[in-house]
Amino acid sequence: MPGYNRAELSVEIEILPSTQGAKAPREQIAAGTEAANASGLSTHEAGPGTTALAGRRGEVLDAVRKVLDAALDAGAGEVQVKVDTQGESGKFGGAGGRRG
Repeated sequence: MPGYNRAELSVEIEILPSTQGAKAPREQIAAGTEAANASGLSTHEAGPGTTALAGRRGEVLDAVRKVLDAALDAGAGEVQVKVDTQGESGKFGGAGGRRG
């Protein structure tokens, strides 16, 4: 069974880069994406600058913190986080990771 079907939480994290950041805009997004991928959780790209994570609550929340730290340390201007509880996590695997 895919990880997103067992997930307690699914999260979409959108990194909005800043031209004034410590790193180039693409590097700001990459920093957050790399942190998400390093979490070991089920992840996928859910749109430009957006990464989706799914897993157990504590693991997901820990990973979100690491993604936020990485993106903000790289100079991101804004990071938006959307959290869905277990009842919504089955929709994680839909097209583009977004609800219709």
